[in-house]
Amino acid sequence: MGTLRLRPVTFAHWFEGQFITIPRFPAWVCDICGKREYDVAALEQLELILGPEADLRREAAHRARQAKTAPPAKPRPVKRRRPHS
Repeated sequence: MGTLRLRPVTFAHWFEGQFITIPRFPAWVCDICGKREYDVAALEQLELILGPEADLRREAAHRARQAKTAPPAKPRPVKRRRPHS
């Protein structure tokens, strides 16, 4: 339904016990729900820097599959307020 647009985002990931963040990392972001998929070419370049043990593309694909197969979120109940007397 939404459109994926290439946008710079902050990449955040645990790698070998270290939490790394990369500002302005290219990702495809849905203009409706905000879901993001990191750009494959950028992930490949990052893997070259981090080394062969960083399989970021496989992990990103795994997360994307989990999101597609996850059951839809249940709507939260509406909390009704009682008028003050």
